[in-house]
Amino acid sequence: MIKNVKISNYQLGMLIMGFLFGSSAVMNPTIQVAQDAWLAYIFGLVQGLALIWIYVKLSLLNQGQSLIEILKTHFGKYLGTMVSLLYIWYFVHLAALVLRNYGEHMTVTVFFDTPEVFTMGCFALLVGYCLRSGLEVTARAAEMLMPYLFLFVLAIFLLLAREYDMQNIFPILENGLAPVIKVSYSLLTFPFGEMVAFLMIFPALSSYKSLKKVTLLSSLLMGLILLGITLRDLLSLGPDLLVRLVFPPSLSTELIPELQLEPLISVNLLLGGWIKITICLYAAALGIVQLLNINEYKVLSFPLCFLCVALAIWLYDDVFQMLDWAFKIYPFYVLPMQIIIPILLLVISIVKNLRADKA
Repeated sequence: MIKNVKISNYQLGMLIMGFLFGSSAVMNPTIQVAQDAWLAYIFGLVQGLALIWIYVKLSLLNQGQSLIEILKTHFGKYLGTMVSLLYIWYFVHLAALVLRNYGEHMTVTVFFDTPEVFTMGCFALLVGYCLRSGLEVTARAAEMLMPYLFLFVLAIFLLLAREYDMQNIFPILENGLAPVIKVSYSLLTFPFGEMVAFLMIFPALSSYKSLKKVTLLSSLLMGLILLGITLRDLLSLGPDLLVRLVFPPSLSTELIPELQLEPLISVNLLLGGWIKITICLYAAALGIVQLLNINEYKVLSFPLCFLCVALAIWLYDDVFQMLDWAFKIYPFYVLPMQIIIPILLLVISIVKNLRADKA
């Protein structure tokens, strides 16, 4: 159980940064606004940090409780259980979405003749092993491997520097501010709103005193890294080409034919996707055992991974349907889980704490 699981501040920071990186670097919704992608990202980052602050505040007001426990405390046994089931489904669904992103990217850019189900199945086995090994093992692995992700991102950014054209960001706001605001909301829900899964992870932090600082600082740093990736692809490829691409980073690396940089993109997606899927399925498994009041979640590790693979295959017919769902439907689908329910829980928590102080 999570009560016996402890991770350090640094490990939490690495998990958060890997989670936010996830598949965001290869599937960035801000490319829909072409040369204003960087501006939409700044707006989305500001909104995202505000939403993450809500998650942190909610956890601090209900110290030591996971999201499932908070729901049962504030919504009661029956409504709390129903909403908890909704979140468990969302965590599994999100893991399947990221797994399918990974499978499509690998099929389109690297393993052209390899069945997608095989690629996703092998990845799911890795996730299953990490789940059975426990959150501490995943945290320690992230602690060791995440620096390589930062190094690879920096290397690609610098190697492409000679291809940058500053004219690619002009004209600014050619179509007005409304499209930028709309796309920034998509960015709020993907990836920042998905941090709601960490409400299942925060109780494992060894010291709650640093929760706000670690979480917000890690989110800001990864947000700036993702902003840099957005600018890199925009400056090197140009807005007209950017909006037509499925996975922009894979093409931007082809601008330097003498160097094979595509493996670095794939490795980064592997690291970020592994952390994100593992966190999501860990949150789902922990939620199940807390609802059923049992003592062990590890028995659910591989069944949840197999379910994730099956769901990932069933979700879409092709990559274009995947993109259509991600950019048009997903921002509204997640509205209750990411925004409405957490804000409602925060209000209830604040009111209860004020009443307790007066009593």
